Amino acid sequence: MFATKKTKIRRHLAQKAEGEKSAFDLLLTDYLDGTIKEDLSSAGISNISIYIDWLDSMKCIGIQGRYKEYYMDLQIYQEDFSLSFDTDEPDEDIEYPLESKEQLYRVLSDTVKTLK
Repeated sequence: MFATKKTKIRRHLAQKAEGEKSAFDLLLTDYLDGTIKEDLSSAGISNISIYIDWLDSMKCIGIQGRYKEYYMDLQIYQEDFSLSFDTDEPDEDIEYPLESKEQLYRVLSDTVKTLK
């Protein structure tokens, strides 16, 4: 039977107790309720586009957006995430371990502060 990605994500999250959710799971929750888009907007990111890869071998929250004249690419995996900004093509990403959703937003905020 065909199930949408959001349905698969909801099923995945329903299988976990509240205290057992990883940083990735918490970000999935934020994706489902729209909080992730609001938090990115609060950091100054605009033109936000979110897509989900939900495969048995790989799960990813992919986000593209703009910060002033910079293009942003953010790829969030279960154990790590990568972030890149560029005025042309954001393909020089920096990888970080995914410790918490707060850490991800802190890295994003610190990075945009360094952009002119």
